[in-house]
Amino acid sequence: LEAEGKKGYVIPGGASNPLGSVGYARAALEIVEYAEENGPFDAIVTCSGSGGTHSGMLAGLRAAGDQTPVYGISVRFDEKTQKERIHAQYVEVAKLFGNDAPIDDVIIRDDQVGPGYSLPTENMEEALELMACHESILLDPVYTAKGFAGLVAMVREGAFPEGSKVLFLHTGGAPSLYHYRTLRH
Repeated sequence: LEAEGKKGYVIPGGASNPLGSVGYARAALEIVEYAEENGPFDAIVTCSGSGGTHSGMLAGLRAAGDQTPVYGISVRFDEKTQKERIHAQYVEVAKLFGNDAPIDDVIIRDDQVGPGYSLPTENMEEALELMACHESILLDPVYTAKGFAGLVAMVREGAFPEGSKVLFLHTGGAPSLYHYRTLRH
């Protein structure tokens, strides 16, 4: 492109830059609209990896005046590292909306990382099976199954009072399913 006098735009993995995060900020506005018509959510749980989803969701909710807590289930890093990474992105996305980005908004759980990114865990396998068998929804082993495993763990710990409205944000990942054909025989 440069040889033709054009400038390319490099999209980082997970579209995890301020511009990429705006997509999830927009998704947050849809969630706020839904909640206005159907009642608020008590919490939102999402995967927290490269950061675009988590930071965009926070920025969009706060821009709309919604203070719903967003729990990020880390799929790669420890809590401290991931919190710093997400906060840095959140600050940049929030600037686009003219807002602050308090670090206390960033909630990370790192209990589902297991041996590392893209490496299966028993909890991930159980979560994948639970969602497939009970809801007919497929989760990918790299990302969304670990995120859902985090939600399952939180429910089992009593993190949410009975009757709470908790939204699990499923971000896709179906192509990863084929890489893990041997998880269950």
